[in-house]
Amino acid sequence: MFLVASPFAEARPRFDTPTLYLNGDTLTVDVRVDSLFSARVRDAIASGMTTSIGYEFLLEPAGPARPSRHAVSIRLDHDIWEGRYQVVRHASRPDTLVTDKLEEATLFCSDLVGMRLVTLTDDLTPFVLRARAVVNPISPEQKVRTRKWLNLLERGSILELFFSLDLRGNDNDWVEIARFRKQDLPTEVLSPNPTPETEGETP
Repeated sequence: MFLVASPFAEARPRFDTPTLYLNGDTLTVDVRVDSLFSARVRDAIASGMTTSIGYEFLLEPAGPARPSRHAVSIRLDHDIWEGRYQVVRHASRPDTLVTDKLEEATLFCSDLVGMRLVTLTDDLTPFVLRARAVVNPISPEQKVRTRKWLNLLERGSILELFFSLDLRGNDNDWVEIARFRKQDLPTEVLSPNPTPETEGETP
């Protein structure tokens, strides 16, 4: 697999203060990530290297209840001959953007909207929400060696991603982004045909 330590991975993206709300009883999050791509990552993108972006969210309740984790993975491809960027974002279903503007591709990677994380049943339990992100360019040689894994990823296997090797067990990578109780959250007015980005949960 290509998920190894990389000289491109030293930059730490910054999470803005998120917007938290309830969709029914489901915790839903909107958050923007600043400084997602370092200068060297931008150079790698400009050269045509595929770039992988992984996000993970950790929801920790007070008391003995177990935390839950939620993951999003994104792949950005730059066709230097066509001058085109394609971004595939994997959550419960793939979501794809094709554009000729790097700014639009970056925004698609860094603006996470309508992420449905987990159903909350206790109005009074305090929760802490933490997040982390990793960005890694993938060389053509790495793409060849990991083609089978990438094919699995394209079919929606989103939980085998960056954190399984790079970040597992390293608590220093987590950033606290919110503290809340369910009773303090506003409720979203549900549309007749909602199309949320439902994230996978692993206990």
